[in-house]
Amino acid sequence: SPFGEVIKMTVEMMLQQEFLLKEIQLEQQARGNFIHDLISGRIGNDSDLFITRGQIVGYDILIPRVALVMDIHQFEKTAKQSLQTFKGLKEGEIHLQRLKNDVLKTIQGIFVDTPQEIASYTGGDRFVVLKTINLKDSDEILRKKLFRMGKRIKNTISQKMKFKVTIGIGEYHKDIRGISKSFKEATQALDVGTKLEGAGDIYHVDNLGVGKLLAEIKGESQQEFMEKTIYSTKNNKEKKINETLLETLKAFFDNNLSISKTAQAIYIHRNTLLYRLRRVKEI
Repeated sequence: SPFGEVIKMTVEMMLQQEFLLKEIQLEQQARGNFIHDLISGRIGNDSDLFITRGQIVGYDILIPRVALVMDIHQFEKTAKQSLQTFKGLKEGEIHLQRLKNDVLKTIQGIFVDTPQEIASYTGGDRFVVLKTINLKDSDEILRKKLFRMGKRIKNTISQKMKFKVTIGIGEYHKDIRGISKSFKEATQALDVGTKLEGAGDIYHVDNLGVGKLLAEIKGESQQEFMEKTIYSTKNNKEKKINETLLETLKAFFDNNLSISKTAQAIYIHRNTLLYRLRRVKEI
């Protein structure tokens, strides 16, 4: 009967849509897993195999790239709050995925003419863009281009989605394994820049200054750092470390690496503290 035909066609269309949706989800998952392995440096022994894996998901990873890491202020919190409005877990997950996709679509909309830019959600409040670069550009021109791109991404997300965005930018490193180094640097620039200067700006790893000292201290124990700098026989012999620098650094540790709290604790101006920390860094 005509009615039976309509039902049959409707069911077929629904199944087809379900199949297409599943296919898209699997493709997105494969792409996400690939990007995660790339930025984590999990490439394995066979680089060629990894390059082929990239081609399968649509990326030529031999193109030189630099990492930009974005922190979208309270993205995860906002997503979780909106999840509570959904009764079913599946509906909530779909909504969360839609929010992530909205951010990614906003970023990808900027790169509509350059399909080899890689963008992905990395967890929490963070997203990454692996931006293609031209190796003929000087360091200064490259940095200007990356800052300009960072500003465009930041402003677009802020205007369209009403989120505050902070961005960290890494350096370029040769080879496909260099992408994970650039990602680590971009993350470091973001973390340290935010700690020193606050959220809502763009930070390049090379402009961290005393922040590099902060990152170095974070990467090892206080005792290890003290032994390497303050208590080293060579530095003591050469009288490079004076009592003022020693007490400043101890206060810096005691105040959980906070610039403002340390300055208040030892009654000095913030700029004086930064100057002293730079002195330690030079040693």
